[in-house]
Formats: sequence, C-alpha cells, structure tokens
Amino acid sequence: MNTKKRMIRNVIIFIMLIILTFVLIFKNYDFKNTIAIIFKTDIKFIILAIIAMFLNITFESLNIKHILKTLGNNVTLRKMISYTLIGFFFSGVTPASGGGQPMEVYYMRKDNIPITSTTIALLLETCSFHIVTILFGLIGLGLNYNLTTNGFIYIFAVGLTLKFILLLIMLICLFSRRLSNVLVKLFIKLLKKIKYSRIDEATDSINKALQEYHHSSKYIKEHKGIFINSTIIVTIQVLMYYTVTYFIYRSFGLDTYSYFKIISLQALLFVSVASIPLPGAVGISETAFLKLYITIFGVANLAGATILTRGVNFYLFMLISLVVVIINMIRKKKEIENKK
Repeated sequence: MNTKKRMIRNVIIFIMLIILTFVLIFKNYDFKNTIAIIFKTDIKFIILAIIAMFLNITFESLNIKHILKTLGNNVTLRKMISYTLIGFFFSGVTPASGGGQPMEVYYMRKDNIPITSTTIALLLETCSFHIVTILFGLIGLGLNYNLTTNGFIYIFAVGLTLKFILLLIMLICLFSRRLSNVLVKLFIKLLKKIKYSRIDEATDSINKALQEYHHSSKYIKEHKGIFINSTIIVTIQVLMYYTVTYFIYRSFGLDTYSYFKIISLQALLFVSVASIPLPGAVGISETAFLKLYITIFGVANLAGATILTRGVNFYLFMLISLVVVIINMIRKKKEIENKK
C-alpha cells in the first residue's frame, strides 16, 4: 500500500510538472502560431523520429536479452521490450529515474527469471550506459562549447558530476569490497544523523544489494567480452535516442547543421539533465532544450521543436509504456486469480 501511495504521489507530481512546464513554454511563445508551425512539419521525418526512438528501446532490450541468454535465461525479444517499456514508465515518474530498474526486476522475477541474472544484466547495461553517455557528453561539450551560456555550463557540470559519482559508486560496489563497506558505513552514519526511522531495514537492503554486486563482479571478471558487447550495443542504443532530435530538426525543412552537430548537442543536453532528481527530468529538459537549440532551430521554430522532440523521445513512449504496464497488471491479476 505504501508503494502504491508513493507511486500515485509521483504520478501526480509528474503531471503537475508537465502542466507547469508547458504553461511556462507558452508564456513566452504564441500557442496558435506554435501549433500551426508543428502542423507544417514534414510527417515522414516525424515517423523516422518515432522509429529511431523505438529502435532505442529495442537495442536496450536486445542488450539485456543477450546478457540474460549468456546467463542461461532465454527471453523472447517481445517480452524483453515489454520489460524495458515498464522500466521506461517507472523511470519517468520517479525522481532521477530511480524506479525503473526495480520494477523491471520485479516483473522479470514474476516470470521466473532469477534475481541474480536480472541484477547482472541490468547492472552491466547501466554501467555501459553511463560510460557511453558521459563520453558522448564530453565530446558534445568540446564540439559545442561556443553555443553554451554560463548558466548552461553550470547545469552540465552538475549533471556530469552526478552521473560520474553514480558510475563511480557502482564500480566501487562491484570491484572493491573494502571501499564499498566504507561507503555503506558512511551512508548509515548519514541516516542516523537525519534520524531515519528504518535504519536496520535499510542496512539489510544495502548489504543484500552489495552481495548481488559482488556476485556480479565475479561473473563480469570471468566474462570480460560480455561487457564489451554490452557497451557496443548501448552505443547504438544511445545514438538512436540522439537521432530523434536530428529527424525533428529535418522535419522543419532545416538542413544547415550536420547530423553530428545535432546529436552532439543532444549528447550535451542529456548529460546535463538526466541525473536531475525530477520525474522524467520534466521542466529542466524542456528549459535546457530552449536554451541550447535556439541557434539551431531559430526563435520561430524553437517552441514547436521542443514539443516535438520531447513528445517523441519521452511523452509518446510514456503513454505507450503506460499501456504496457496496465496490460501486465491485468495479466498478473488474472494469473493470481486462476491460481486461486
């Protein structure tokens, strides 16, 4: 019940953030004119943008499916895409995307996929993802430093720092028992200082998670090739996500800037906002897009470009993933009723 209450609260916050974001966007842009511009865009490039986003989901699913198969768990691609979309939805409605992977583990466990296997698969995918996006973000900064304002540089620095810290913590927990124990002790001390009421429960959860991490570490050391394969697939996955912005750019009839220019800016944008502790980075993503892409799209097209880009790479797939979540909930409910 507590989990349901938290999820309902997160969804309400998520919806309020969306409303506030679009109110603020249209405060400075004419609504009717923006809608008129959107309807004039080239539909074939919008379709290509949607396909690119679907390929992003597909490559993420293929990556996890491949790792699970290596661990002796055969999962169909259709099923894996379903898990990925469930993760996409819960990542979107929880701060800093914290709810996505636990829900993927939950649903995979319900389908009799061992937690140990799902932990290794998702951990490998996450580590690869952070490494790839950090590298692309730094390349994006190098190529587009002249387009960044002082304010945006600070946002990028915060986003990069948060991403790097998260990656570092995962690597420490994976490969250093001594340092991971030090981190746990420091975290427990912090919980005691803020007078957290469920310290014992938190300690048990952290220790169990560390055991899974250390087990994963042993497997990764024995199968180094799987990490390389994962990183290659994640690179394609991330490029598909960044390509969405390029197709939206082309849909406005624009072709002044190259594909690499557009995706390098998107790489810079993603690192800046991905770790911000807001559900789906709603608000900050749109604001950063408006600031970073003004030169690329021009003032007249900017609001429409923001709506279309976020519409394809986030809001549309939030709706699709919501449908998948509801279908899975109904299916699980029926399975429980049939067992009774």
